[in-house]
Parts: sequence; C-alpha cells; structure tokens
Amino acid sequence: MNVKISEELKKIVLWRLETIPPNYKLSVGNEGTFTKDELKQHVEKGDEIGVMFANMQLNFMKALASGKFSKALVE
Repeated sequence: MNVKISEELKKIVLWRLETIPPNYKLSVGNEGTFTKDELKQHVEKGDEIGVMFANMQLNFMKALASGKFSKALVE
C-alpha cells in the first residue's frame, strides 16, 4: 500500500489513542483486533493497518464535524 498518513493526522490519531484505556481493544476492518499499543505502532510505522485505522479516525472526525454522526444517533 503506497498511501501515507500525513504528519498532522498521525499526531491527532496518536493523541486520540492516548485517551483509550490500556486494556481496551479495537477492531480494524477484517484485519483483526488490536490493543492501543499495537495500533500506535501501526500508525507510527504508517503500514496498511495504521493507514486504515487513521482513515477510520479521520472519517469519524469528519462525521462529528458535519453533524452526520449526531443525526445518525437520533434516527
């Protein structure tokens, strides 16, 4: 995968990961379940899983900013 994570997005995603409890696990598509530390490593490396997770976070933040997330909760 040749897609890269911008440095700004990488900083934001790593910061968001810091807010997750250490024993919490997250699923990334069909790639599996990862701990906070594992996801941080993938984001820092910028590998396929890191890019996928960063894009998931970016889409979530866009949905929050546009109001789509709130609208979906109400429906």
